[in-house]
Amino acid sequence: MNTLQQKLFDVDAKYRYQKLSSPKHKQRLRVFYGWAKLGKVRKREAISVIFENEVQREDKVEKSINRFQNTCFVREQTPGEKQDAEHSNRVFTEYSIYLDDRRIKGSLEAALKENNDADRKNVAVSVRGEIENALRKAYKMAHPQYKEPIGLQLYLDFE
Repeated sequence: MNTLQQKLFDVDAKYRYQKLSSPKHKQRLRVFYGWAKLGKVRKREAISVIFENEVQREDKVEKSINRFQNTCFVREQTPGEKQDAEHSNRVFTEYSIYLDDRRIKGSLEAALKENNDADRKNVAVSVRGEIENALRKAYKMAHPQYKEPIGLQLYLDFE
């Protein structure tokens, strides 16, 4: 084995050891909640939830996230969410809840309820309330004329 091959082997072994000794579930990964920015690519309003799958420099993450959404709330990922990040091959994973979806029909409250239901297994009730209030406040600041659609039934009342 020549010296170049030996050096490459040593570097590869060192990198592999560092990767195995510091798994992603021990790192500080975050979740960003906000409203999707509209433009040439995105034409539909949506709640945007972006999960970090890899730790990067703080300024680089903020710059990347600000291209996709107007961030309202940031929290750290739970251990269950971090396990999903271990098997990901992307830096960010985004989930969107579109306001013009046929189940939501333009209702802000229905979209917030859908987001709340999606987080119920991983996030505490108090944190879900904070997220909901932050998203509602940001949307109403951007859309001061907004009124909830009439005739949309969010739940059944059997009383």
